[in-house]
Formats: sequence, C-alpha cells, structure tokens
Amino acid sequence: MKIGLLIIATNKYTDFINNLIESADEYFCNNHEVTYFIFTNKDVSINSKRNYKILKIEHEDWPYITLKRYYYFSNYEKELQDMDYLFYSDADMKFVAPIGDEILSDRVVTTHPGFYNKLHNHYTFETRRESMAFIQSNSSHKYYAGGFNGGSVSEFLKMSKTLKNNIESDLSRGIVARWHDESHLNHYYNIITKPTLELSPSYCYAESWNLPFEKKILALDKNHKEYRI
Repeated sequence: MKIGLLIIATNKYTDFINNLIESADEYFCNNHEVTYFIFTNKDVSINSKRNYKILKIEHEDWPYITLKRYYYFSNYEKELQDMDYLFYSDADMKFVAPIGDEILSDRVVTTHPGFYNKLHNHYTFETRRESMAFIQSNSSHKYYAGGFNGGSVSEFLKMSKTLKNNIESDLSRGIVARWHDESHLNHYYNIITKPTLELSPSYCYAESWNLPFEKKILALDKNHKEYRI
C-alpha cells in the first residue's frame, strides 16, 4: 500500500520538518510504503530513508498560508495521485506511538481536542451565512481538527478540490472563514458528506494538555506569533 504524508512548511516552519519526519519514520504506517510530500518555499535537507518529494510553493502571509493548503494539494494532484491514501499533518506535530491500519478509510477526520466534553454552543463554526463554510451555531454537528486528516487518494483529492473552490468563492467576496481551512473542512464533513472514520483526539493531542486519550500525535507547544511570519 502506498501512503503519502503531506507536510506544508514555509519560512520558520521548516524548523519542524526533520523532527516530524524522524518521528514518522519510527511510528507512521511502518507496514506500508510511505512517501513524504513536503510543500515548501525553502531548500531543505531531509534526513530519512523513506521516499520524499519537495514540492515548491510560495509563502503567503497568515492566514492565507493555512487557508490555501488545499490549493496546494489540488495544484499538485498529478504528483499525488499515484498514492493509495493521503494524510495531511501539520508540520509542528510529532508522532509518539505506532499508527497503522486503524487510520485507513476513505474519509478520515480527527475529533478536535479543544472541544472534548464541551457543549455544542462552544464549537467555533463559521456562522456567517454568506460564507461557503457556514454551519449553524446551534447545530448538533461535530467539530474536527485541521491538523491531521486524510483518506483514500480519490476522496482526499475530491475534498481538496471542493475546499479550494469554496475558499475561492469566499475570497472573491472578501470573506475569510473564522478558522480558515479548518472551518471549510468542518463544513465539508458535516454538510457536504460524512467521514467514514472519526479518529479520537489521540491523533491531534495538544502537547501540554491532560486528556483521557492515548497520545499518538502531539501538536507541539510553540509561540504562534513567532512562526506566523
């Protein structure tokens, strides 16, 4: 099975690349053929025995560098389509436990750790009706994290194209969704279609938090302002 791990790292986020890849070498889908696809504007040196490809993108100011992540995946569709599965991970993550076939499904999302045990009225959906990411604030929908998601190559690229089009529609009308790409991801998997697999917050576990889940992928603590340059 061919599995692609997608990583976006421009400017200072390139500091995280090799630590993430080192942890993925140890823990991510070791019974399959994994290729790292690294979307970056820098010349980076990768320390891994696994296959990797450097895919050049331009850095954009915050929040557009995160908002447009699905543009990058759609624009490089030809380079990605030979995989069986694609998974996206934020660059500032670390794999800390074995991850294998339990994540393989057509449409895979991660339940957001920040809303564990929270009432629905605390969920931070995009609630402006004019946005393509709109979800009613009093809905019973679930809130998913943008930091780790994936699926079969056909479903992932289909999702990426839809989100790209929806974001383009918003931007043409001067709208940036509340939580950028994550808002659009939540609209897609709550309104347009449903995930076939929901992962627990284990797969996007905030490093310094204490949650009743096994730690599998850590979202590393950092100074956000320092890296959003």
